[in-house]
Amino acid sequence: MNKVKTAIFTMSLILFSLIGIKKLIYMYQTKDLKNKEELILNESIRVLSECFDLENKNKRTLNESIVLIEYCLEEYRYKN
Repeated sequence: MNKVKTAIFTMSLILFSLIGIKKLIYMYQTKDLKNKEELILNESIRVLSECFDLENKNKRTLNESIVLIEYCLEEYRYKN
């Protein structure tokens, strides 16, 4: 009877360990995916900000600004 209890305890310990490892791997993959998405978003923001040339926005007419925005979106939309 004592061997059966030890076997059940060992099997339970292994099972819970595997479940814990699986959850840790899932959490790491989720965190890694969020970091990649954030990096892609930050890179897109940087590229579009440079393209929009916000520092010189007062020197352009409204129509020129619209054309510039359309160009930037078409040019850089699918880069990442």
